[in-house]
Amino acid sequence: MSQSAFATDQQSAREAFKAGLIAALSAYFMWGFAPIYYKFTADMPAIIVICYRVIGSVLFLGSFLGVGSLRREVWGIICDFSRLKYLLISASFISVNWTIFIWAVETGRVLDASLGYFINPLVSVGLGVILLSERLSKAQVVALGITVAAVIYQTIQVGELPWVSVALALSFAFYGFVRKRTPVGAVAGQLVEVLIVLPFALISLWYFAVAGSGGIYPAIPLEEPLFLALLLFTGVITAIPLVVFAYAARRLPMVYIGFLQYIAPSIHFICAIWLFGEELSQGSLFAFGMIWFSLIIFSVDGIVTKRRQVKLA
Repeated sequence: MSQSAFATDQQSAREAFKAGLIAALSAYFMWGFAPIYYKFTADMPAIIVICYRVIGSVLFLGSFLGVGSLRREVWGIICDFSRLKYLLISASFISVNWTIFIWAVETGRVLDASLGYFINPLVSVGLGVILLSERLSKAQVVALGITVAAVIYQTIQVGELPWVSVALALSFAFYGFVRKRTPVGAVAGQLVEVLIVLPFALISLWYFAVAGSGGIYPAIPLEEPLFLALLLFTGVITAIPLVVFAYAARRLPMVYIGFLQYIAPSIHFICAIWLFGEELSQGSLFAFGMIWFSLIIFSVDGIVTKRRQVKLA
């Protein structure tokens, strides 16, 4: 390879890295500030917000079906049950995750949500050990042990299992586990997922609309078009970060993705205390400290392992 060609390749690699870094930061910041948006829709129960989130996602992602390649990929997934069956499972997990997250925001439990997304990477590692028989390094074992101890400590302090944190971590970890093993594109896969959930969302909205006279919130706030727009726009703020993140994941090393993924729960943590006025007890702060310490161990071990692999290569 000539010197000029090598320089060109290096320049292209730097540009790709820079674009990927900007995209990843954008995605994590959008996810991080999402609780602020859902405070504006808190007048609606979480289950109804989720219905509109699904409809909004279908409308937004469906607008890209004019692209021939995407249309062919979506149709190919629908006609291929070997892939569709996995998206049926992933759609169930992400629906549970979305509902619990929005409910947590509406009920003033953003700190619990933050804790859940902090422990999510370590839960994903645990799934790899249990489901894929993956081997852990000593540092990873220590990190997982500290995480389990933090959850137990939080349970003892509060007097009950921090189920919001555990449910968010487990549902998203299982979602990532299933999607990672499903050979579909980011946009096509997400569109098929929301199409799967769409009938349930429409039936639920119909039910709540009929039952509205019985004291349940009306499902279709047509008398408030701005609020209706806010509900539908939840689909956009769902889809855009995922598409941007998919762009970043193809251009950044996993070590950087691993570090950057803690941006979103960190912003959740800050918003919960400084914007939403949630109370952080000393016990909860200690539990968060244990989680942060385990994440430091986990991240440093990842960097050391990566460098060792590079040297061996």
